[in-house]
Amino acid sequence: MQTQDDADYEAAKRLIRDPDVFVRANLAKRTDVRPEILYYLTEDDSAQVRAAVAGNAVSPLHANLKLARDRSQEVRAGLADKVQRLLPEMPQGQQDAARARVMQTLEVLAKDTVVQIRAVVAQTLKDVPDAPPDLVRQLARDAELSVASPILQFSPLLTDEDLLDIIRGQHAEGALSAVARRSNVAEAISDALVESDDSAAVASLLANRSAQIREETLDLIVDRAPTRAEWHGPLVDRPSLTPKAALKIAAFVAEALSQRLQARPDLDPATRDAVTAEVRKRLAQAASGAGSGEADARKRNLADPAWATGKGGAGGEGASETVGDKVKRLRREKKLDDAAVTAAAQAGEKLFVKLALAELAAIRAEAIDKILTARSAKGIIAVCWKAKLKLPTAVAIQQKTLSMPPKSVLSGTKWDGWPLTEEELKWQLEFFGA
Repeated sequence: MQTQDDADYEAAKRLIRDPDVFVRANLAKRTDVRPEILYYLTEDDSAQVRAAVAGNAVSPLHANLKLARDRSQEVRAGLADKVQRLLPEMPQGQQDAARARVMQTLEVLAKDTVVQIRAVVAQTLKDVPDAPPDLVRQLARDAELSVASPILQFSPLLTDEDLLDIIRGQHAEGALSAVARRSNVAEAISDALVESDDSAAVASLLANRSAQIREETLDLIVDRAPTRAEWHGPLVDRPSLTPKAALKIAAFVAEALSQRLQARPDLDPATRDAVTAEVRKRLAQAASGAGSGEADARKRNLADPAWATGKGGAGGEGASETVGDKVKRLRREKKLDDAAVTAAAQAGEKLFVKLALAELAAIRAEAIDKILTARSAKGIIAVCWKAKLKLPTAVAIQQKTLSMPPKSVLSGTKWDGWPLTEEELKWQLEFFGA
């Protein structure tokens, strides 16, 4: 006698061969059909049907493994998204067949040619303690920052030896900043990051309060810091500054940061008095108006907290016009264009470039900050595209604002005059929160 279950199974078998793709796709989404039905549908000619199987939470694990090699990017991306949702719910620390098969699926997807799919795998495994170590090391060395960054920043499986090898070898652009943001960075790693002279990475390291930095290494950073404005704020806020370091920092940071330095509760009275005396001396020198270009620059740096903190500064028409005001004025005058942004990049006016890109692309300045901190050539390309600027402007920003070596500058043509496809451009914007 045929049971209801048998009847349902026979009905599902008939639907497998239905000529209507929507009927088969709906069958592939169902969670009440037998595993063999779903596995059979992995062979369907329609990517829509196979994508439905890939996204189905009850699809058998061997179906997932098969779909990880599917010819359709849509299918593979859907599978990656599903595994990302399901893996946290699976018991960790067990070498059972189910979890092992999921890891096999991720290993296949980690070799995908599509960056976004590898990035999903990296996000899935970034803090998984029982992920395959070789797979984690592979992702950490990926040429794309969106893939490497989550692993480099969070994975507990990367040893100090792994990190040192990555720092001193080939790595994704911006990868060192991700390493610098790790929890409890060891002194040896800090030494290697400073030795790399990656300015953005050192800024991230200084901002990481859990990072261990030797006194000698911090002294080296302080000695290099006068011309590295992005280090000033993190240095002032760095825990456990020695009196010697605090006094050196007071000699070059802007007034607003000097005030923060003086207000640190951990400075002993003698050090605080010495810092205060140094700041007063600099203010007096600035007020005396020595007339040299250096004295004028010092005066602007000390007397204008908005300039010092990156909120504005002298420029444009009149000394009271901030950089932000100048950007908005040029926009109103229809002069905020490729020529203006390129000129600012070539003159080293990083704040103008940042605010101009934010204004033209209609995105938050914080998103531009992320791109600049990561020194992401692809991120700059994407923002310039959204801002309706031209490729030569994006190249100038890469060369001058990001100080990228020639081999790392993106300047070729891949789609519509840009070195990235439209899909890649949009993905970069989404990745940086733009």
